[in-house]
Amino acid sequence: MKKIFLILLLPAIQVQAQNKFKKHTLYAEVLGNGIVLSANYELQLINKPGFGIHAGIGLAGAQPAIPLGMTYLIKIGKQKSFIETGIGITLAEKDLWDDNKTQLLTNPYQVAFIPSVGYRHHTPYGLMWKLIYSPFFNKENNEPAFFGASVGWRL
Repeated sequence: MKKIFLILLLPAIQVQAQNKFKKHTLYAEVLGNGIVLSANYELQLINKPGFGIHAGIGLAGAQPAIPLGMTYLIKIGKQKSFIETGIGITLAEKDLWDDNKTQLLTNPYQVAFIPSVGYRHHTPYGLMWKLIYSPFFNKENNEPAFFGASVGWRL
């Protein structure tokens, strides 16, 4: 009798474990917050879609870029689709932002403010991909039409 009970209970335990929301995501991004190409880590702050924080390192010029930010996921329907909104900053070479290519000897870095909004999808087996609109603004340059794409793995 105990064996029959365990056999019947085991699938229910596995189904519940498979539905657990994965809080950690590693992803690569082209354009977007990392400006050219970046590797990022994201942590959702609770055990369901909502507020998260992310940090990364990017290739943008001779020096690495550092994207940092917060995101908020809004679930769409019953599937694993989301509207992603966010705000962030990216620290990158001043020459990358400056159209005039003027050199500043004291600090070669410049910060840009980057809001974002886009579509994000999580697959049942851990893959994550997203398409975002992410304009950037700073005192050297503004780019109102800037987009990005990401693919990664949820852990």
